[in-house]
Amino acid sequence: MSGDSDRKLFLDAVEGAQPLKAKARAETGKKPRPERSAVRNEESFADALSDHISFPEEETAFARSGLSKHLKKLKRGDFPIEGEIDLHGMTASEAKKMLLSFLESSRGMRVLRIIHGKGKGILRTAVRNWLVQIPEVLAFCEAKSNEGGGGALLVLLKRG
Repeated sequence: MSGDSDRKLFLDAVEGAQPLKAKARAETGKKPRPERSAVRNEESFADALSDHISFPEEETAFARSGLSKHLKKLKRGDFPIEGEIDLHGMTASEAKKMLLSFLESSRGMRVLRIIHGKGKGILRTAVRNWLVQIPEVLAFCEAKSNEGGGGALLVLLKRG
């Protein structure tokens, strides 16, 4: 059978069908799956991000297993930066919320620059700790000196 005849058979079979009213639908006991989000920005997810993960302060880069080639490309600047957020001057709590919101709004983008500032390094360390906990973050590295240097990160996100 060809695709056209399959389609005609299907359309003939469902001709006159009416959608069930919400009350008439069977209860399966399962909750409908929520739409998958690139980053879950609910308050509970922000609370779930630990501030105590020990990402070494002296480390300037991170890549998930098997992605060292992508990290090298990120460091070389082979990817265009598609979005940027400036977090420096914020409290850790404010920065965490802003970062998650920014990542959520950056769905579909591949590379972002996150400016955390140099300062005392508290926010710098916190941002790195949070990023390693977010599954959509594949890799990050310190920005080149003309792009923020030690006060900024370039972040590679999963596609889609």
